[in-house]
Amino acid sequence: MYILFKKVDEKTQRNIIHYGEWTLWTIGYIPETHVDILEYQHLNPTVLDDNVAKAWKFIGEYRDFITVKDNTVQMEQLDLMASEEEMVYKQKYYLSDTEKQNTVKLMKAIMRKWLDEVYDKRQQGLNLTTSDLEASSWAQQRAEAESFNPESPNAPMLQLLATARGITLQEMVNKVNSAVDEYNLKVATLLSQKQAVEQEIKSCQTIPDCNRLLHNRYDLQMPVQQMFDEFGTNQNSSLNL
Repeated sequence: MYILFKKVDEKTQRNIIHYGEWTLWTIGYIPETHVDILEYQHLNPTVLDDNVAKAWKFIGEYRDFITVKDNTVQMEQLDLMASEEEMVYKQKYYLSDTEKQNTVKLMKAIMRKWLDEVYDKRQQGLNLTTSDLEASSWAQQRAEAESFNPESPNAPMLQLLATARGITLQEMVNKVNSAVDEYNLKVATLLSQKQAVEQEIKSCQTIPDCNRLLHNRYDLQMPVQQMFDEFGTNQNSSLNL
């Protein structure tokens, strides 16, 4: 089984075999005989199709081929023979259409996982101003506010909080409802922003499409040749997630 996860140190990776990597991301391999034995859930992994995982060598390649050096991991995984000529130590490997498609799938999987990480952190950031004590009471506060009936009030927690603040129970209910609405609006805004990028990821059909999105959204420079073919000049990448 092949898995995709954020790069970690060897101690954290434990016994997961390092198959390949790209920028911040690692492709690991677990023999089928060890899937039920080795611990890997702590890595928050995404399980990859075997052929998709093996396409890591082609990520970001704008040309129809890659240059493979002798005695490298790429050469071993592509099952190429080292050159017998003394001064030749590089070979061209031409990608098949299937390999290109699998590379697109892998790049899209990485972009989705990267996007999840960014927006999970942003969502967590919405709660940073709340103490653990306040957070532990929030579900009860919200439940009492939502079910509050002025004619037969039954909101013991909110009544205690209102008394402590020196305001009426109705004012406390209004404060909680306003806080809920504000939080929900922030979450909805984050979700809409994330889904806009997700749609762009979904729309990628080729490796150059993925390169372009990484350039415009993830601040990863596209290949120089692609940049000049598309823009006619050098253009800085940007972070816009």
